[in-house]
Amino acid sequence: MTVAGFVVAVLTGLAEWESDGTVGTTGRYRFTKARLAGYLTDLTAPANAADPADPEDARLAGLLLGTRLASVSGGPIAYVPTTTTATTADEGEQA
Repeated sequence: MTVAGFVVAVLTGLAEWESDGTVGTTGRYRFTKARLAGYLTDLTAPANAADPADPEDARLAGLLLGTRLASVSGGPIAYVPTTTTATTADEGEQA
């Protein structure tokens, strides 16, 4: 989750979701296996305030928390995809 482009919380396990079933809210879902990998309480001294049990969750939170990322916002929560698109062969090469 981001605020003003800064990552303030990291959720993992978002691969499965279900609609909340409320009529007129087709965009609302709950993530049944979501885990809180980390969150910040202070952007000036970013440190993970959570203690994730999964080492991979802790690693991801360490990489992302406090950084600035472009995100897609559909409301109060912005989403950042965890997968990247394939890069072309010449991308990053100098001419």
